[in-house]
Amino acid sequence: MMRARWMCGALLLVLTACGLSGGGGGGGGGVVPRENTAATLTLNDSRFYVEYRNGVITALPGGDVVLSALLADDKGYNSDLAVIRLDSSMKPKWAVRIDERTVPAQVLAGPDGAVFVLAGDSYPGSLRVLRLKGEDGTVERAVEYDLAPGRALVLDDGGLLLAAGNLMRVDALLTPLWAKTIPAVHVIPAGDGFVAAGVPLGLGGRMSGIGLTKFSLDGTVAWKSFASPGPAQGHSLAGLRVLADGSLLVGLGNDSTRSDNVAVLSPFVLTTFDASGRLQKMSRAELRQKVATSTGSTEAPLQFGSGHSLVPMGEDTWMSFVATSGVLGSDVRTHVLARFGADGSFLDARYAGLHVAPGPEGSTFSFSLSGPELSLLQVFPKGAGCVQAPTRAAFTPVEAKTEYTEGASVAVSDVRVVTKSLVRTSTPLSVSTTLGCAAP
Repeated sequence: MMRARWMCGALLLVLTACGLSGGGGGGGGGVVPRENTAATLTLNDSRFYVEYRNGVITALPGGDVVLSALLADDKGYNSDLAVIRLDSSMKPKWAVRIDERTVPAQVLAGPDGAVFVLAGDSYPGSLRVLRLKGEDGTVERAVEYDLAPGRALVLDDGGLLLAAGNLMRVDALLTPLWAKTIPAVHVIPAGDGFVAAGVPLGLGGRMSGIGLTKFSLDGTVAWKSFASPGPAQGHSLAGLRVLADGSLLVGLGNDSTRSDNVAVLSPFVLTTFDASGRLQKMSRAELRQKVATSTGSTEAPLQFGSGHSLVPMGEDTWMSFVATSGVLGSDVRTHVLARFGADGSFLDARYAGLHVAPGPEGSTFSFSLSGPELSLLQVFPKGAGCVQAPTRAAFTPVEAKTEYTEGASVAVSDVRVVTKSLVRTSTPLSVSTTLGCAAP
């Protein structure tokens, strides 16, 4: 069933992604829109695992892009992990397959040109960190921790802060230095320390929402805060960033049909906290699109969202998410990429890939995949061609359902983490590329 749902979403993306002008806001009125570009990457001797959450992407300091996605075996089940490095013109430099059989959680640039790939299992809980050589994809080191799949921040000393349910710091050899009961699925530098964001149960375990924790490099907590639009079947954090005034912008996927959720039926909310963790503003997405029916077409909402990535690009912020779309009662999954201004105001939304990474000249790279093929898009602000916008897109301020902030008295506990060294081997993977929106 999950595979069928994903294929419907992929079909909708293909139908709306070729040769159509995108809607938009922001930017100068006299500026000629940049042409969005696209490429299709085809695996010549394998295919991708069909799962709508499959795949992650990052940009390297020199302008190259690295993406990773799980492969499928001959019967369509999960197989090895693919890691592909491309230059800024979307041409592959190298591609490898690695004997790791879980959906990747993140790929990111490491020190000395290295590339980190994070993957793992949600149950019973495991996080695997693979360090690859940037020049050819060879696995230098692989370590497993009994944590949840998560994301990481690379530190100046070559170590990592791992946001994997709880928060853990490891050194450059991936050896744990400390682990604490700080809810975390994302972590970023902020002012004189760091901020971790998670989706904890607040109010005595009665409601999930955004949990923020400000802490120092030794794990000491400065403050902790929580805000939620209300109960949901599954809130999901796309990410967070620090704005110019020190406030924090957080994207939260929302999957709720409950009337006591202020963002009911909205795919996600965008929330701003001040530099001390106090809630400032929460806005809900209202997106609609035209869909075909047996009698013509209708306008249907994009709803029941799942947030996936949030990328700062100068003053703008890009956020990708999945929304359920189609006529009411359907379950077609659509990938949406939305852009916001410096004050969190909505600028535009496009049908694009699931995960995004910053590209040159204010653009973003995103991708979606189906079978042996991967569609990679480069989208510019107000760019023309290759992507289409939803029929209607707006953001409406809402009052937060619940919130609280705690000061420096917040106590956290140490977590004992079991570490295991692994052996992972990379072998060459054959990839071909076709450029242009008309690529199959």
